[in-house]
Amino acid sequence: MRSTETIKGLRRRIEREEIDRLFQQHPMLRVHLQPAMGGWLRTIRSALGMTAKQLGRRIGVSQNAISEAERAEAEGRITLNTLRKIADGLNCELAYTLVPRMELDMIVYNRANQAAHRLVGDAAQGMALEDQATDDSAQAAEVGAVRESLIAAGSNQIWD
Repeated sequence: MRSTETIKGLRRRIEREEIDRLFQQHPMLRVHLQPAMGGWLRTIRSALGMTAKQLGRRIGVSQNAISEAERAEAEGRITLNTLRKIADGLNCELAYTLVPRMELDMIVYNRANQAAHRLVGDAAQGMALEDQATDDSAQAAEVGAVRESLIAAGSNQIWD
């Protein structure tokens, strides 16, 4: 634990580090696979040579329900439960993941930096109105201190 880090901040840092490590150890998780034209359900079902009626029978729904699920997937409005059920009928696993665009620590650092600039800027503006303005280097140092404090505390204030 870092000297100014709270338990909440430590827990959040460890969670971020574990998730980032997972993506570093398994770079294929970052591969962005575009579904084939018409969606994965229709593509895999067709590749298996299975009709919508046959798939429906395998999972206990109608042919129309399968056709509707395939349309819903292609339109991005299918539920995970429906995908999971149909994947099982296709003898497939549903792989669901959110892939961060950058390391989570960097996302938090950037957001904390923005929040610190906002907070220090607000305080500096008030001080300037009272004719107590600080120079740029003092403000930059304060931004850095506030940013590190927000991160160490695991503050959700960075998302306001």
